[in-house]
Amino acid sequence: MHPRRGTILAVASFFAFGSLLVLYGANSTELIVSLELDYADLGLLGSMLSLGLGVGIILAGPLIDRLPRRPLYVGACALVLVASTTLGPETGYRALLFHTIAIGFGAGFYETVLNALVVEDLGLRAPRRLVFVHAAATAAASATPLLFELARSFEPLAWYETFRIAGGAHGLLIVGALFVPMRSRATHGADAASGDADRPDDRTALAAVCVACFAYVGVESAISLFVADHATSVLELAPQRAGRTISAFWGGLLVGRLAIGLSPRPIGAGTTAGLALVAAVLMVSFGAGAIGTPELAMSGVGFFLGGVFPIMIGLAGLALPSSSGTAVGLAGGLGSLGGFVVPWLTGHVANTTTLSVALASLGLWLGLLVTGAAVAARRRPAT
Repeated sequence: MHPRRGTILAVASFFAFGSLLVLYGANSTELIVSLELDYADLGLLGSMLSLGLGVGIILAGPLIDRLPRRPLYVGACALVLVASTTLGPETGYRALLFHTIAIGFGAGFYETVLNALVVEDLGLRAPRRLVFVHAAATAAASATPLLFELARSFEPLAWYETFRIAGGAHGLLIVGALFVPMRSRATHGADAASGDADRPDDRTALAAVCVACFAYVGVESAISLFVADHATSVLELAPQRAGRTISAFWGGLLVGRLAIGLSPRPIGAGTTAGLALVAAVLMVSFGAGAIGTPELAMSGVGFFLGGVFPIMIGLAGLALPSSSGTAVGLAGGLGSLGGFVVPWLTGHVANTTTLSVALASLGLWLGLLVTGAAVAARRRPAT
């Protein structure tokens, strides 16, 4: 990619991507009432989004190693645009499930195109650059619930209208992509950054990264989906606090992401494992009721998880330099599989016990993240 224009497109794309991630959580109460859902139904919506993301990411990986990138990126954005703007008051739960899969597929696909391009362009510097690029998604996820809350203070805003707004932004991305060069894998192979293409493949490191991604995305999705309703139905807080709780989590992710990206210290899987362990303790404490302010707890969890996903995605591409697109797709796809499994299981735990217990159980998944990152740290250098 052209460095400046490519960075602008990547940041704009991840900003749009981030808004999609929190649409369901930000509208959780309205979705439950309008479509007569229980927690398992709501969890399945989050799981379908992650399923679509995962399939899109996994299919994108090998395709972007073989095909021109611009048509793939534009097609993926167009799918999100159509799937989100065709929702309306007549949309039922089953139809929403299918639209959700399509939205996730397109978003996961274009995310992977951009991740692979950054890894190929920057080599060993890619994890740090991805921290900043992914920060755009975090900023959007943090701001989106607050913006919708502000809009609803002036006039009613139905859940499907928020989807149309977030999806419609992808039309601008399609236009922007026409002005950004996207080199093919063959071109990158001739002049890969830092000679990273000559590094040997490390499938053990890639497997450990995939485990960490599975656990991280699962926890991120479950928090985004359930914590707002926990604030109103369990903690009996005002509805405005629900949106702020989601924003606190994503705001913490943003601050943590920027902090680790700006740190002069080398960043890698070892740092990630240590920070994630702190997040696990905070998550269990919040679910157990030891932390009574949800905004405080979620901002803390977000802060210590801030660098996980972009660092892991960058390390995935470095672990398999012979096929960086495939490696990035595999790690992201396994992450999305976690986003499918964890919210669904969390919803069932909430139905059989309490929502507080279900949120505390996310600490176990974070323990799996710590283990995967620790193994990867023994295999890959910090950057």
